[in-house]
Amino acid sequence: MAYIKIGLINRRKKKIVALGAQSKSSLCFAKGDAAYFSGSGGDLADLKDLKIFENRIKALKIKPEIIACDLHPEYASTKLADNWVKGEGLKVKSIQHHEAHVASCIVDNNIKGKVIGVAFDGTGFGKDGNIWGGEFFTGSLKKMKRVAHLKYIPMPGGEASIKRPWQMAFSYLYTSNLPTLTRLDKDRSGLLAQMIDKGINSPLTSSMGRLFDAVAAIIDIRSEVEYEGQAAIELEKAISCQPSAFSRKKRYNFKSKNEDGVIVIDWKPVIKGIVSDLQNKKTKAEISLKFHNAVCYMIKDVCVILRKKYKITKVCMSGGVFQNKYLAKHTKPLLEEQGFKVYLHKRLPAHDGNIALGQAAIVAGI
Repeated sequence: MAYIKIGLINRRKKKIVALGAQSKSSLCFAKGDAAYFSGSGGDLADLKDLKIFENRIKALKIKPEIIACDLHPEYASTKLADNWVKGEGLKVKSIQHHEAHVASCIVDNNIKGKVIGVAFDGTGFGKDGNIWGGEFFTGSLKKMKRVAHLKYIPMPGGEASIKRPWQMAFSYLYTSNLPTLTRLDKDRSGLLAQMIDKGINSPLTSSMGRLFDAVAAIIDIRSEVEYEGQAAIELEKAISCQPSAFSRKKRYNFKSKNEDGVIVIDWKPVIKGIVSDLQNKKTKAEISLKFHNAVCYMIKDVCVILRKKYKITKVCMSGGVFQNKYLAKHTKPLLEEQGFKVYLHKRLPAHDGNIALGQAAIVAGI
């Protein structure tokens, strides 16, 4: 298969092979000042896609000195990395998923110096053992620091809630002491409440993707999904039904507070605003627009705070959530009006297909 050649900012003599994430599988190998990126493929949870990926690795016909993989211990790509090094004396470098997202955007745009990295997606294993996905970083390929994130929320049912946005909707409403979905019967509501209260199969997440899912379910756009990102895609599409006369500046508002030097972004005011609008018979289109605007302005507000503290004026945005055209289109000018230089992906996708390049870039920069 054809590989895209991308220049690396940092030069490393040793050969690096990066195995990417679980979904949108990709390969990257690097030496010196160049990386060769495979483009994205299938989901490694699927045995057929995993076999194709293994064949791609064999086709490389190179012996790496360092293997880079995701921090998630259960990803198939991580297990492949562990198996590869056994008995061969190779080094494995585990790279945090969202740091790799930011790194890929840095390399894609050939950015020098420090950046504010915004990494929004559905799932990524965090350094604290929780599920990340609504993260802000500062730093460079050499070192990144997590400086802000969405407030944690339980995911009742764990990964099952990814396919059932109504479960995330319940969690946001229940945690906010708001009326839960009338579409749920008492048995299901009671079970989810017990799971959340007792911490049973309810890992904590800061995922922006799960927040999008929850909003879609709360306003009855999509309660269960048939493919990845379906709820968020349909939530964005709802905006097109909104009359053009509606103010583009009208929005809900996140709140934030400093917790031990990290900005924690509270979504409760947004959820409360959505419920209030539902009770006042506002349209799905209007609610979706106000929610999208809230996310755009939240990114701008957090970046302004971070610039004041860290003196950084470059912003990179990566992760599957930024496939949302409305979000990318409207956040960029908001930041530019504040004097930021804003970078989105140019040659690579925003989703997990860029992870392998980010992993290789970080290892080359260490």
